[in-house]
Amino acid sequence: MALIGRLTGHNGPHAAGICALLAATLAISLAAAACGTSGMTAAGVVIALDASGGQVSSFTLRTTEGQVMPFVVGTLETDGAAFPASHLAVHAATLQPIAVAYRVEGGRNVVYRMVDAPWARPS
Repeated sequence: MALIGRLTGHNGPHAAGICALLAATLAISLAAAACGTSGMTAAGVVIALDASGGQVSSFTLRTTEGQVMPFVVGTLETDGAAFPASHLAVHAATLQPIAVAYRVEGGRNVVYRMVDAPWARPS
């Protein structure tokens, strides 16, 4: 926080607020970057799953804006912070937020990357 104070000329509560804002901005930027460079992104909580034989084929996400969005699981990237579709059951049970990267294909939202998003809570 001392560095923020030196850079901005603010100390005390203002520096704490600026530091919190910078941390939130960094977290959002990192989560968005982790979702890949192409396609679209959404973040929120998993409210429904469609799975058969232990394989998740689709799910529904309530976004941070309160929108309910259906997704189909496509070929997933699972490098770095990304996780496989089987991990969605944990997120559905605990309502831990996720961020997804997806493309619209044939009118369907096809997910290709999923990551934890502790900063994302539905409104």
